[in-house]
Amino acid sequence: MIACRKLGFGVVVAVAGVLACPPPSAGQSAPARAPLDRVLSFPAPVGEERLDVGRGALGAWHRIRKLATTASLLHVTAHPDDEHSGMLALASRGWGARTALLSLNRGEAGANAIGPELFDALGLIRTRELVLAGRYYGLDDLYFTTAVDYGYSKSVDEAFRSWDRETVLEDMVRVIRLNRPLVVVSRFHGSAHDGHGHHHAAGLLTPEAVAAAADPARFPDQITREGLRPWRVPRTFRGGVRGGEPFHVEVDATGDSPWLGDSYQRWASRGLALQRSQTAGRVRTGGGRYLYERRDREGAAEGGDGEAGASFFAGLDVSLGGLPALLGEEATAETASRLAELQRMIDGAAAEFDFRAPARSVPGLVRGLELLRSAIAALEAAPETRFELSIKERQFEHAILAAAGVNIVAELEGTPGSSVLVPGQTATVRVSVTTPVPGDIAISAVRLADRGGTLAHAADVGRGEGEFTAELQLRAPAPGRDGATAEAAAPYFGRDGLARNQYEVSDSTDLHLPWRGSALSATVELVVEGVGVAHSVPVTASVPRLPYGSVTRTVEILPALSVSVEPAVRIVPVDDAGAASGGPDADASGPDVGASGTVEVRVRIDANAGPLAAETRLELPEGWTATPAAVRHDFRDSGETADASFAVTPPPGWRGAVEIRAVARAGGADDTAEYGTGYRTIEHRDLRLARLWRPARATVRSVPVARMDGARIGYVMGVGDEVPAGIEALGATVELLDEAGLAALAPGADAVAAGERRFDAIVIGTRAYAVREDLLEHNQRLLEYARGGGHLVVLYQTQEYVPSAMAPYPASLPRGAEEVSEEDAPVRLLRPDHPLMTTPNRITETDFDGWVEQRGSKFFAEWDPAYTPLVETHDQGQAPQEGVWLTAPVGEGRYTYLALALHRQLPYGVPGAYRILSNVLTPRGRGAAMPRDPGGPR
Repeated sequence: MIACRKLGFGVVVAVAGVLACPPPSAGQSAPARAPLDRVLSFPAPVGEERLDVGRGALGAWHRIRKLATTASLLHVTAHPDDEHSGMLALASRGWGARTALLSLNRGEAGANAIGPELFDALGLIRTRELVLAGRYYGLDDLYFTTAVDYGYSKSVDEAFRSWDRETVLEDMVRVIRLNRPLVVVSRFHGSAHDGHGHHHAAGLLTPEAVAAAADPARFPDQITREGLRPWRVPRTFRGGVRGGEPFHVEVDATGDSPWLGDSYQRWASRGLALQRSQTAGRVRTGGGRYLYERRDREGAAEGGDGEAGASFFAGLDVSLGGLPALLGEEATAETASRLAELQRMIDGAAAEFDFRAPARSVPGLVRGLELLRSAIAALEAAPETRFELSIKERQFEHAILAAAGVNIVAELEGTPGSSVLVPGQTATVRVSVTTPVPGDIAISAVRLADRGGTLAHAADVGRGEGEFTAELQLRAPAPGRDGATAEAAAPYFGRDGLARNQYEVSDSTDLHLPWRGSALSATVELVVEGVGVAHSVPVTASVPRLPYGSVTRTVEILPALSVSVEPAVRIVPVDDAGAASGGPDADASGPDVGASGTVEVRVRIDANAGPLAAETRLELPEGWTATPAAVRHDFRDSGETADASFAVTPPPGWRGAVEIRAVARAGGADDTAEYGTGYRTIEHRDLRLARLWRPARATVRSVPVARMDGARIGYVMGVGDEVPAGIEALGATVELLDEAGLAALAPGADAVAAGERRFDAIVIGTRAYAVREDLLEHNQRLLEYARGGGHLVVLYQTQEYVPSAMAPYPASLPRGAEEVSEEDAPVRLLRPDHPLMTTPNRITETDFDGWVEQRGSKFFAEWDPAYTPLVETHDQGQAPQEGVWLTAPVGEGRYTYLALALHRQLPYGVPGAYRILSNVLTPRGRGAAMPRDPGGPR
């Protein structure tokens, strides 16, 4: 039997609800929790993710501040980084409100300023960036619907053609019924002046969702099958209000916080700037004053615009004592007295809080928790009040642990440098509880669990001075315990192609949350002053990340092997290049592919266990062959990676598209496992690691396009894209040009004289001028390269590119440059006989069939007559856009601005994108006939 030992002010440690120490006295036991699995569920920070303001006395004060009010709000946006950040920071860190954010999508179709990831991979990044920003705002909850961002939308009609309106509405209603906020605040107005169609949709859907959440006849399965209850939101506001328009609340986040040492807006802007994939790390300054209009009633602002309120909660009794009446429920006189007394205790704890000795607040907080639990027990007939008080119970527990300085850590031992386990692997987890308050710690028991239940339990694990530690052995199960290791380790949401604008959900347990819950967790219960306090933490591991030291990661349970095929789409150029491309679904008949039809398929195998012998093969359609037939790898240890390259040849006469699967088999003769799924690891500084899971398969597609064998292309990478791989698929050689490579470019005249021009063309990658300072220094060298006979091709840029100063002839690229977001927008060829349109492939309107997401972005608005525009396109209701693809002779060479969204088309094998790329980059020799075609200033 273990002797119970105290932790300073009377804390006794127990674990997992198994108490070897004296139980709480009569009337002090903790009641069963309300079902709050997706409330106060914001991902807990691990290791370096913790902000300083969340630790120590400041962290304790923030949690105590939240105890004093029942105010709660849900802010609704369309994308990550839309949010009114200063308002959220003020609401949570200033007012103490329970604060949640709902984003309709994860921003999958935005640009990426920090890497090559696009689409679903970018959505994983932006999700993690929003979590990081939310730590600054002080968010308590973060939710997403299952809608997918498909790109810039010009109108709400387009948004509702792409999204299933009822499905998005159902998701929003579920979130409202889960979170049950007192106030819903729409970021957007719900009118045309929201601009982006997604913004307009969010503004329209928010009041609809509020109304539907209160109606039990709307989405009744949420009530009958999911156990939710209707919820009538007391107040709804819309943002996007402009000066001179009616408003009811003006939120001013420009005031300084003594606890943050900054204004709420400037503090929030630091978090917003960490959404680097969109902001490139730039801190947005200014702002901080927000106008909102009530949507749940008619009439102008109270007292006129100049006398509008400063809070969404004005006139609402958000004290604990006022809670039953606010929610339309009754409480006995005894319960009302308890709640009033509890409010006085909380207010007293806040007034007497000592930043030099936060632990002095613990006894009072413990008495408050005890009183709160007695009030909850007496409210059987008041479910809404019980729900709110159960949330307050968890906030009390957090505040007690923070004031006591209790720190609980569960770390994986014996797997240095790794945070990954595989099913069946044994491991040791060290659980430690520390506090700065002097005293002994008594250890009762420790329980480790995965998402399916308890894995390990230990008792009689020792004692220590001011610290308790326990080491537990566990055997890692398959995630989900159903054998579907890869599926259960992957995100709970996914889609089978870019054409789908809604995610499918494989597991509803974490539905609407940023990501799945931790694969492994440790649950600890402390008994403080005789009252139980529970806390769970994810199991983590320290992983080296030089030169930045190490990072803390949550432990994952992954398959023994990850098998992935890169790229996901491979093209086979075929011989009838002069023909129209026919789109990605061309008929599977036509001329022989020939010897050039052999395509390389690269398979990557990551081992999460070792030693392990694996054999990798391709599963091919009938008539196809692969050389070699199989590749064997002997992995000595976990963490090793191997690549297998196969030369795949289609049968004579093949044309069309086929799917090829890669399969790895590993193990002994009697115990062989097959692996056909893998992941792409996504890791950026300050962000939690993500994995994009995909079946190990690739689509091979024939494309009628002229090859570029022997061509040499220089590429200046910008924010990151896969255009170089698309160029190499055409047979060209690509050299990535870093700062030294740009500096080594010989001046144009010298290169011509020496006959040493290294590149047939140089391509400036997407948004390179926004992230490559060396481009400014060496831009003149690039222009000289063009004048000397080269072809300088600039893909789409943002306003950092000033063509009047950086291009050979004047042009305008304004901050609000036009784009065409409808991927099927009509395209008209302006110069169908121009050499770039005819040689070596004849470009026709059919080359724009099958495009994904958009036509292009950031078009020139005006240009010098030296430029020749080649195509025109436009969205519905948009003026014709001719600044999308322009070219001009420069000395002996050529300059082209190409704002078509090739970087989005090439990774998915869109034939027309390859044909356009082939025409632009195919060598033509110095002075090739590309006639000047003055069209006048645009």
